[in-house]
Amino acid sequence: VFNTNATDLTGNSINLKGSSNTTLGSYEIKELPPVSFNGELLRTFELTYENAQYSVLINLDERTNCKDYIVRSKNLEVRYSCKKASFGVQLLSGKQMKYKPELNALFLSQDEFVKQQKISEGTLPIASALGLIASYYPSLLKSPDLLN
Repeated sequence: VFNTNATDLTGNSINLKGSSNTTLGSYEIKELPPVSFNGELLRTFELTYENAQYSVLINLDERTNCKDYIVRSKNLEVRYSCKKASFGVQLLSGKQMKYKPELNALFLSQDEFVKQQKISEGTLPIASALGLIASYYPSLLKSPDLLN
């Protein structure tokens, strides 16, 4: 469950609040200024949880038929991809990676990763996708304490 204060449909910055339904408690997502990543300007969001010391950064890579949400915490990076048929998690590859795969593997819950490969059917508005990421991402960590 999440509330949108300003939606992407109006061209305003996104600001979301909701419950993660995890031990991390409620979350807030604020849009930050865009960042340049590998020569592309990406919309950027900061995800914070009430019971976590560290925030999570989300970079939005918008393409014609797909929106990739590159999600990074201090220990784990993944991509949530929104395509025509589904929305779900994938491992990062190539130029999108900042962490070595071995580091990612230390902190990623493989069982949860498999479960999250298809979270939703069809395409999603940006605000809805961000809300799902805020609720599902903590479960990918082997321990939610990894954000502290």
